[in-house]
Amino acid sequence: MKCKLRRFLFACLASYGVLAVCSKSSFLYPMNDWVDVNCFFTVGRGILHGLVPYRDLYEQKGPLIYFLFALAGRISESSFLGVYLLEGLCFAFFLYLSGRIAELLSGRKSVFGLTAAALAVLIPLTPAFSHGSSAEEFFLPVLSLGLLLVLQALHHKKPLTNRQGFVLGLCTAAALWTKYTFCGLFAGLALGVLLFYLLTGKARRLPALIGSCLLGFLSLSAAVVGWFALKGALPDLWQAYFVNNLARYSSNIQGGHYAAPLPNLLNNLGWSVPGLLGLLFLAVRMRKNPWEALAAWAGAVCLFVFTYWNGRRYPYYALVLAVFAPLGFAALASAAARIAGAVKAPRPVVLSAAARVLAVLLLAAGIPAGLHLSPNAWLMKVRREEMPQYQFAEIIRQSGDATLLNYGFLDGGFYFAAGVLPSEPYFCSLNIDLEEMRKAQQESLRQGKTQYVVIRGKRLKNSGAYRLVCEADQVYEGRNWHYCLYALASPSS
Repeated sequence: MKCKLRRFLFACLASYGVLAVCSKSSFLYPMNDWVDVNCFFTVGRGILHGLVPYRDLYEQKGPLIYFLFALAGRISESSFLGVYLLEGLCFAFFLYLSGRIAELLSGRKSVFGLTAAALAVLIPLTPAFSHGSSAEEFFLPVLSLGLLLVLQALHHKKPLTNRQGFVLGLCTAAALWTKYTFCGLFAGLALGVLLFYLLTGKARRLPALIGSCLLGFLSLSAAVVGWFALKGALPDLWQAYFVNNLARYSSNIQGGHYAAPLPNLLNNLGWSVPGLLGLLFLAVRMRKNPWEALAAWAGAVCLFVFTYWNGRRYPYYALVLAVFAPLGFAALASAAARIAGAVKAPRPVVLSAAARVLAVLLLAAGIPAGLHLSPNAWLMKVRREEMPQYQFAEIIRQSGDATLLNYGFLDGGFYFAAGVLPSEPYFCSLNIDLEEMRKAQQESLRQGKTQYVVIRGKRLKNSGAYRLVCEADQVYEGRNWHYCLYALASPSS
């Protein structure tokens, strides 16, 4: 128990230390200006004030990510401190579970620290990490837990226990209610487990496993559905999260041109190379254990397909595939053990001590590496007063209980900076082709429903009752954007 605690504390140290300089949600940054994160945080803060996702605030991710950001808002609504604390905790669990996976497959305890430290440094420095605090990043520990549970059983060629099945069901439900493309890993793992049971004479145990998985899946799903039922918002959940996403999201590929899936993986060599190396390692030793290799490969292929099936390929999509990186460190540890056995090598205790020292050195290098190599680090030098979000917030707050519309683009963090909640369900424009969204925002402008309107990259045409009160520029994702704040010229009494 003490060993597990020490390992987890090491993972926490690695996580919080590196994320402090690499994630825009860190306390070292003025704010996280990523539009996706601000959408999550706006909805999460709304939940704390009685607003219901999809009905009162339209967004398109699964409800669990909003509940998570509501928890972050409970810690702090006026800063990203809560987001950073939860992000660091989730990443620490991922690092801990990754070390466990590498240790399991290699049979070497010394690989734990090296895996955790290396991934703590490598992942936040890759393009898929993006701005930090993505849904993909938050979900990494759940994917790792599912992978570890299946590999633990198949590595020893044993059936899964009912407890493992229950947890896998919970993980699958969490995937469904966060972003259903995440279900790809669990579909592949299920295929590998099914073949293991059918081809090794264990088919009689399948009903018990399926039952425990269903119990876990239904337990979490019932809690989610029950919450929306109590709020009277089940139709909104169904329409927004399932119908609109499945029928209309993939048909509207807007928001920029990004590398295709395979080139996208080549942009993330820090974890994609170890992941591929690990999968090849399992394939090579299939004669020794074909089942763990089959499950891992099926999980990787299905997760890849589920991630990119809709045609979109934003850089952060690829991050979920980093769950396979620990396999590569297991391969390296196994190769090192073979080399050590073939030559006159130091005693195992010496090698173990050397591995711990190397892990500490890797971790020590993480912070300076992040400061110099992270594409986000430049924002640490920007003062809040220089950002359009806070410049506009100073004006908006003068109106007391003001209302605001983020018009024509994804949530830019203006609600957060001003400390206001949206008064319109379509509080920003999302990357989905919804005619009702466009009409609702245009009608809001025509009727002057909000006291303030913020727009990016252009000016309001035929602004009518609105007048321009402030303009500011900001560099975002390598491009300089111009923001305009409009105020209602003659507020209604």
